Amino acid sequence: MNETLQTGYLGAGAVSEQRNRVLRNTYWLLALSLVPTVFGAWVGVSTGFSFFAGSPFIGFLLFMGIAFGFFFAIEKFKNSGIGVALLLGFTFFMGLMLSRLIG
Repeated sequence: MNETLQTGYLGAGAVSEQRNRVLRNTYWLLALSLVPTVFGAWVGVSTGFSFFAGSPFIGFLLFMGIAFGFFFAIEKFKNSGIGVALLLGFTFFMGLMLSRLIG
């Protein structure tokens, strides 16, 4: 009865807990995804990596192909652990691409 008076309807506490859990997990995944991004940028700066050194057009096509491949694979496996691993791989790749700007 006390829960009904505070929130206006029964079961609101469970909904609020579920929302807070989803939000907490989202922030943890965001924080975790920064690790491979920084590592990818560090690897790229250390090695002088660039897709665009030889032919910018071929490098751009290669970049877009890999990026969209990650997009589709992450979407396909979004409800499994493979999706999380693919997301971390994607953030590593984006960190690697960011290394040219940092360097």
